[in-house]
Amino acid sequence: MMFVSSLVFLTLVISGHYFAWRLCLEACPRLRPGRWYLLGFFILFSVSFLAFFILLHRSESAALASLYLVSAVLFGLLSQLMIAGTIYWLLMQLARLCAGACSTFFIKKRRLLARILVGLALALFLLGTYNAFFPQVKTIFLSGWPDEYQGKSFIQLSDLHLGAIYRPAWLAMIVKKTNALQGDFIIISGDLFDGSDGQLAEFIPELRSFAAPIVFVPGNHDYYFSAQEREMILSKSDLITLSDRAAILSGIEVIGFNYLNRYDSAMRREIKDLSEQGEATRIVVNHVPVDREEALSLKAKLMLSGHTHRGQLFPFSLFLNFLYGRFSYGLENYQGLTTYTSAGTGAWGPPLRTLFPGEIIKFVIK
Repeated sequence: MMFVSSLVFLTLVISGHYFAWRLCLEACPRLRPGRWYLLGFFILFSVSFLAFFILLHRSESAALASLYLVSAVLFGLLSQLMIAGTIYWLLMQLARLCAGACSTFFIKKRRLLARILVGLALALFLLGTYNAFFPQVKTIFLSGWPDEYQGKSFIQLSDLHLGAIYRPAWLAMIVKKTNALQGDFIIISGDLFDGSDGQLAEFIPELRSFAAPIVFVPGNHDYYFSAQEREMILSKSDLITLSDRAAILSGIEVIGFNYLNRYDSAMRREIKDLSEQGEATRIVVNHVPVDREEALSLKAKLMLSGHTHRGQLFPFSLFLNFLYGRFSYGLENYQGLTTYTSAGTGAWGPPLRTLFPGEIIKFVIK
């Protein structure tokens, strides 16, 4: 399955370069004398993005981090041109197959159509860049909880991906927005760090400036660097790390599942520090929106997840339902268990979120 998925992805990327190239040549005929240079630049955007990502794992160079940021932004722009180019190619093929005035119009006006699609790609790139850096604040009210929890609130952050792209200044903005919500505690449901940059100590001052206690449940990206360094950063940042552990905050027991994989594990973990059943209402946090049966077995009231980024880049959002079904994003109910999968606060790879912004969620019990 993984091999097939990788093969399909590689095919789409390679064909996407061609479609983006053809679209730009049709939209701007003046580029045709240098068409091979244009194709070379497109390939360079993709190769450099991948190369700098790999090199950044082996070096802590500030210059390399800057190059990675530039290549990620350019690849984000290219990704939108790929999609627009694919749409253009499909429309042209459809117009050639179909007879009639409509198909004739598309063929005669193909340059205008190409320019419209390039403009749309640029607009989505700008919107997606804004969405990636400025998450929205969202409030969700929870009902049916015991009376003693009425009025309590907590914040969920997820997939911040701190590193080469999301720097301390961005984290300071997130801290300010989160503190303004005045939650009783904060839950970070995985991928706090991106794993692309080893200079993580610079985030400690901002992580310590959150006003409420922070529960952190690791995601897959949080394991992309050494356990020793990870534990050092987390301990100095005063984060409560829950990996198959439990802790009680404001009378609510929060249980953090260790990251395993993106599929249901059919496991029953051994949770450390778990209270006697019935002492406190429980929230289960699992980075990936799976293992709901295990959360049910723990008598949890709520399950929080992230990981999916709500697809992040169109059209990948369309494929999420094949992986996670209706639990790929948002508020759902599973046999009495309330679940919420966050769109994430930051982004991975290209700093781009087409269509949907990141989010900071405040849960209020009423």
